[in-house]
Amino acid sequence: MNKLTLLSLLICTSVSTQVLGESVIVYDESSLQDAFQQASYNPEIDEIVFKKYSHISLSAPAIYRGEQSITLVGKGSTIDGSNAGSFVLDSNLTAATEDATLIFDTAGEVKIKNLKVINSATRGIVINVPADASGDDVSVNLDRVTISHSALYGLHVDDNADAFDDGRSGSALGIELKLTRCTFEYNGTGAIDFDGVRVDERSHGDIYAFISNTTIDNNGGDGIELDEAGDGNVEVYMNRVSLNDNGFYNEEDLDDGFDIDEADDGNIEAILTNLVVNNNKDEGLDFDEAGDGNIEAKFKRVSAFNNNDEAIKLDEEDAGDIEAKLKRVDVDASGDDGIQFTELGEGKIETVLKSVSATNNKKYGIKIEQWLVEDEEEHAEDAGSMTLKRVDITGNGKGDEIKTNNIERN
Repeated sequence: MNKLTLLSLLICTSVSTQVLGESVIVYDESSLQDAFQQASYNPEIDEIVFKKYSHISLSAPAIYRGEQSITLVGKGSTIDGSNAGSFVLDSNLTAATEDATLIFDTAGEVKIKNLKVINSATRGIVINVPADASGDDVSVNLDRVTISHSALYGLHVDDNADAFDDGRSGSALGIELKLTRCTFEYNGTGAIDFDGVRVDERSHGDIYAFISNTTIDNNGGDGIELDEAGDGNVEVYMNRVSLNDNGFYNEEDLDDGFDIDEADDGNIEAILTNLVVNNNKDEGLDFDEAGDGNIEAKFKRVSAFNNNDEAIKLDEEDAGDIEAKLKRVDVDASGDDGIQFTELGEGKIETVLKSVSATNNKKYGIKIEQWLVEDEEEHAEDAGSMTLKRVDITGNGKGDEIKTNNIERN
């Protein structure tokens, strides 16, 4: 090895040593609580490592308040939150709480690997974004994480500066969510409207979500809800995800498999592949965009069977378009229309359906409607378009024709 190469190696090694943080080992409640407290006040600690296959029961929430990025290396461990925190129900069976089994009050990146959080008395894991946070977007990265049997949300990323789940003020940051090889099951079974996964993004900033090889089933509220209020977009990429049997808790207002709500200026951009979306108690996929902005959706290899309302519903209101491309999508036995696209206000629908089946649905197999003003007698804007190739529409309750308004077939 020449001197220059050796010197370069020594310099790189020196720099790497300087930037590496410190790890803390945990194996029981006391060591876990102590690790969270140490990391909150010592910026050198950036990793909490669990002893392999530990089972830790918490008697109070574990709270991290540091500014640095933090990584939890679970090594197959389980945290039981049966006795960690509480919530109060009002007369409408809705709940408010600041508790969770694991709480991260930080804008730093949160990474969690190979960990289970079960039986949470409130929420499983919550990331609270400080209202005055600045810098890079908040990043939440979970790999091989299971959150199950939480009374309220399984995972909650909360950028709401107002009362619990109310208002539109929050930080100026966006939220980046990455879930790989995760499971969210049987959450939201203690109060109304609590989801397996919930992201609340307020004020300025976008939601960016990448979800792969993940199970989101049997949650009392929505399986997953991305809620963006204020200026900002929602971008979501899903591959190999199941969204089944969600939304059962509130029989008077059932919930969806996957719900996106985007308010004010901003777009919804969704690329979904290899999804199974069955037996949800309201819609299977329910995307709503209000304010100036478009919905751009690409769905490929999606099956959606036996959902109580529409299987796939895209609603765009105010100025904006719907651009939807569906390929190898199968919808069957929905309790309403199978596939429903609605554009209300200034904007157009352009959709391409290839190798799509919409069969045995209670109302229409496919309904695509574009209105400047709903139920207008004369069309006040140019027609939208649909392109159909190998589309099967049979056995539907209102007939086997596509229901349209101001849509021309190419």
